[in-house]
Amino acid sequence: MSDTKISALPVASGAAGADIIPIVQGSGGGAITRRATVTQLRGAVLSGRSVSVGDFGAIGDGVANDGPSIQAAVNSLTGTGGTILFAAKRYRVASAVVIDSEAIILQGTGFTEGPNAADGSWITIDATGFTPFTFTGTSARGSAVRDLAFRQTHPSLAAGWTPTNYDYLFRVQDCLGAVDFRNVFLCSINRGIFCDNSGRLNVERLRGQVFTTGIEIDHCFDIPRVSYVHFWPFGTSDANVIGYQQQNLDALLLRRVDGIFMDDIFVLGARSAFRFSSSASGITTKFYLGNGYTDFVKYSVWVEGSDVSGQIANLTTQGELTTPAGAPIPGGTGIRIDGSNTRIQIANLRLDAVATSAIQVNGVNNRLDVFALRIEKANIANNGSPAINLLNVASGTPNQIYLGSPALIANSNGAALQNSGTNGFVASMSPAGSIATPGTMVGATNTGLSSPAANQIAVSTGGVEVLRAQSGTVTIGGASGAHALGVTTPASTVNELRVTGSIAGQPVIAAAQGGDTNVALSLRSKGSAAVQIAPNAILAFEALAGATQANYLRANGAVAAGKVSLQALGSDTNVGFDISAKGTGVLGLQSNGGYALVVTNPAAAVNYLQATGAITGTGPLITVTGSDTNAALRLSAKGTAPVSALSPLQLPSFTVATVPAAASYPRALIYVSDGTVNKRLAISDGAAWRWPDGAVVS
Repeated sequence: MSDTKISALPVASGAAGADIIPIVQGSGGGAITRRATVTQLRGAVLSGRSVSVGDFGAIGDGVANDGPSIQAAVNSLTGTGGTILFAAKRYRVASAVVIDSEAIILQGTGFTEGPNAADGSWITIDATGFTPFTFTGTSARGSAVRDLAFRQTHPSLAAGWTPTNYDYLFRVQDCLGAVDFRNVFLCSINRGIFCDNSGRLNVERLRGQVFTTGIEIDHCFDIPRVSYVHFWPFGTSDANVIGYQQQNLDALLLRRVDGIFMDDIFVLGARSAFRFSSSASGITTKFYLGNGYTDFVKYSVWVEGSDVSGQIANLTTQGELTTPAGAPIPGGTGIRIDGSNTRIQIANLRLDAVATSAIQVNGVNNRLDVFALRIEKANIANNGSPAINLLNVASGTPNQIYLGSPALIANSNGAALQNSGTNGFVASMSPAGSIATPGTMVGATNTGLSSPAANQIAVSTGGVEVLRAQSGTVTIGGASGAHALGVTTPASTVNELRVTGSIAGQPVIAAAQGGDTNVALSLRSKGSAAVQIAPNAILAFEALAGATQANYLRANGAVAAGKVSLQALGSDTNVGFDISAKGTGVLGLQSNGGYALVVTNPAAAVNYLQATGAITGTGPLITVTGSDTNAALRLSAKGTAPVSALSPLQLPSFTVATVPAAASYPRALIYVSDGTVNKRLAISDGAAWRWPDGAVVS
């Protein structure tokens, strides 16, 4: 056989790694023929360049299990690491591939997007019970998956459809460092990427359709990055599949993750786009989301864990079902918080198409800060749901939402901004500031709102306080204590003072109103000072009361045909009523536009007229009273007119024996009841009473 030509040798059926091949090393006279195994030769040829899975027996026909060949290619790079090339074929993996000793790059040729394996590098999984690709250990840091498409097979489409329960396609476990996924296509994948105890995970340009979990990260202490993610029905848009996703798929499931950066994330058809949960390692803190858009998603942001914190630049969500078109997902809401102590800041937030509330906050002491909020088509169920629903907190700090600008709520069946009956609140807040430099400034640094002390708010203009509200009291017109008007509202107040302006020609009105049927209006001065009324800026009326005042004056109106009245009232059983003119001024009573009675009094008057009413059977009485022992009652007509009586004048009656002293009644006329004929009348001449004939009464 030593002289046999190579061309005459039979063709080898296959070259095993241990097969021996003759090689000539060197050239010319120095050439030496030696033997080498196929493995040795392959190592020498491939040294310093990428390897191909085809070099290790991978067929790529979509039938044979290429998993062992891929693992052999990985093993061939032990001690060096490197790139493993996948040709434009359809590989099938039915056994695990583990990368644990070197940094390995799985490099494809790209792919054609579509529901089935097409052009480019595709890897199909159709067996369960294993993880197709695992990166584990610190030696695997720096590994990557690039330009590859992956597909799993699932049951036929039908009502009640569920996916085949595949494990995660990729597990990045205990690497403590970076593994990159770039330009990867997940077509009909049950679970995509799981990363645990491996910081600096980098996912870029990931797209496809996943059914249960897209990316799950836990126990990640260094900043991972996820960007340019596009989850869309590439495999199928069947309503049964999308319905399953809307109840089960969490596109990004984050547990203990520190400072993750996310940007340009699009999710269509999921239970949640961003689910912040927890594990034994902890929760997500200081996450960052640049741009997010979710469609046909039950919860765009779902916070399950407590103490989650992060920031969102721009987020838009819609929450419809696919069937029937336009109907909202039952129980769906744009943002749902079930944990406590959440702190999330959002710059621009738009929430569309939810059955009830667009934001649902449960738990305790959660706070959202939203700079610009727009809500479209909330409360589609038209059941009175508010745009924002805050759980009433029985104990602990209430939930809070602060808005940087007024919320825009449209096409939401008249939904209120927030629910009633909760101690949570939606508000805008700025720093407390000072009177000279308000926290909320309007036009100038010294004009706007400030908080001078706890639970107080003040309005200032030009650095001067003009209004303050505190604990049921409002002061207006100056700093509190130097103000012009104060308003105090007692606890359980049901009645109020309402001041109403007027049109031309009508009066302004200060009216008592409230829950009571009849509400009094009281004007009060301080101490013994008067209450004054001054029309046309001139004092017209003044009411004055002493410090121990018990009685008062009431003015009563009247119904039609009735009489108005002034009435003395008070705690005394009997209350007098005086009307007094100043000095010797005239006191007059008018009727029908003219005086009916005028009362005057000299400067030193000591006697006065008293009128007394009468009981049944007697007449009213006019008497003279005063400090004099005897004071006459005088009647005087004007000019030469007589004093006239319209009824017969009844004289006082005496007997001859009882006539009074004549000296006390000069020119007085009396009736003597026991006088004889023509001797019934008697007149006093100042010395004696005389009969009409001049005889002395005797």
